[in-house]
Amino acid sequence: MNRHFLSFLFVLVSAIATNFFAQRVWAQAPATGVMTANDVTTIKSIKIGNLDKDTYFKSGNFILDRYEERPPYVFNYSDGISRKIYLYKVYAAADTKELGLLAIYQNSKTGDLKPFVIPGANADRKAWDLYIDDLKYVGEKEPGLMSALGFVLSREMATLLAGGAGAKTDDGKKKEEYNFCFAPEAPVTLLNGTTKPIAKLNVGDVILGYDATTHTLVPTRITGVQAHAPVAPDTQIGLSGVWLTPAEGLTAARTLPEPMLFEATPNHPVLTATGRKPLGDVQTGETLYRYESGTLVPYHVARPSETTRSVNVVYTLTTDRGAFLVDDMLVLDK
Repeated sequence: MNRHFLSFLFVLVSAIATNFFAQRVWAQAPATGVMTANDVTTIKSIKIGNLDKDTYFKSGNFILDRYEERPPYVFNYSDGISRKIYLYKVYAAADTKELGLLAIYQNSKTGDLKPFVIPGANADRKAWDLYIDDLKYVGEKEPGLMSALGFVLSREMATLLAGGAGAKTDDGKKKEEYNFCFAPEAPVTLLNGTTKPIAKLNVGDVILGYDATTHTLVPTRITGVQAHAPVAPDTQIGLSGVWLTPAEGLTAARTLPEPMLFEATPNHPVLTATGRKPLGDVQTGETLYRYESGTLVPYHVARPSETTRSVNVVYTLTTDRGAFLVDDMLVLDK
């Protein structure tokens, strides 16, 4: 089949799915406005300083609000390039009426950002024309973009068709859709100081934990072991990391140590000197804590590493103390 025909078909299906998704989203909105072609151009030009931290952003006549306060969708294809898509709802600043969605695609290798403005159901026809043009002329030039964007919109549409804005547990509470985890071989510290891969631990096992009240290491029982695979087919889960060195650094009796790498998914919480923080938000110079000689000692972050590698499955634990040690580093339950 002709390649150009396949590209056209993909764009057509994406546009139809997006239009249906838009109608479902804005049917649930209390008040919707009309997006124009000029609005699309202006919204695409908005620069967001930090996509991971700026979840609510006002620029000129528009307000951007992270869609359901969700983290980005992350895609790790076999080419080793991490791709992300951030979703924002777009509101008119004057009357706070919803206008549409802004999907921002990010290529982690090049740093390129490609915005796609998805008009609301009441939008002007020319606004939709611009969106379709972007799918055709921008999407085709970036490998992996169309499949990532298509998956995100299709998954969100499927969620809406299921009757809600997010998956829920049996008791009606919203279920966490983004996983806080470690690689299968990540070593968890046991009571005797030895380690065991997280994938080989079981509910009921007793490992070394941490009491936040007394600031001491204590036994903790595993209450849950979860394994998670990627939500998108033919993808992997990306791990982030930080390079660490002992806070005491160089002394007369000690040579400068080699930095050590600690890995987890970017959203997994760790304990820093200033409190709980996702690993992906930890910056150079911050302090984490490592188990050495029966106690916790401070380690400084020499530098963060956004993407270290990708894995097919990740694991996490829940404990009765709310904290445990991975690779001898103190981490917190999600």
